[in-house]
Amino acid sequence: ATAQRLLHFQDRPQGGIAIVDAASGATLDTVHGEQGFLRGTLRAVVRERKLRNLTSDAPLQLLSRADGRLTLVDPATGSRIDLESFGPTNAAVFARWLPQGVKP
Repeated sequence: ATAQRLLHFQDRPQGGIAIVDAASGATLDTVHGEQGFLRGTLRAVVRERKLRNLTSDAPLQLLSRADGRLTLVDPATGSRIDLESFGPTNAAVFARWLPQGVKP
């Protein structure tokens, strides 16, 4: 991995999602509206955790690799979502939360 960040995705009032850096506790972003790819990806993670009777407290790991691949890993379940498989526009939804100056 060339870059990584542990992230919490927290529901906010009126349907927003806060993206929080797990290490610092800083809110990196808050998104509103439909956010179809983001919400669909997070639903898949939540579904997998529920199947295993796990809480949603553990952060997700966003990994960028030297070859441009971007992966979202759930350390709680071991599941991986290769974000670049869904195209550059969808991968960019997550890429913006990598540490500054890092591009997938």
